[in-house]
Amino acid sequence: MIPINIIFKVIKNNPDDQSIEIKICRQNSPKPIDDYPTLRLSYDRLDFNNGLYNFQESLRDIVSDRALMYFLEEPIISENESSNEIESLDLDDLVDKVISVPYGPNNELNEIQL
Repeated sequence: MIPINIIFKVIKNNPDDQSIEIKICRQNSPKPIDDYPTLRLSYDRLDFNNGLYNFQESLRDIVSDRALMYFLEEPIISENESSNEIESLDLDDLVDKVISVPYGPNNELNEIQL
């Protein structure tokens, strides 16, 4: 997996109803964190009882899943659309084409249907 940094921003702490409101995205996101939707997160989904490390890990689980979802939902811009694969060793055949290069250990393009 390609390593990425996930960032989040606490927008509001709601101690009365024991929740926080946060925004989440990848650090290398194409838009600012404030442009992402706010997620309301109940305290009971966070591990306050077992130290700072476990608290951080409980947050990491939540924000990583959400950031991955946003990443998968990002549209592919028309300039990056590709229906081409490398079919020849002749480099002239590749000129002015956007080529799909497989990613992953099995050299397969991964497609996910949501």
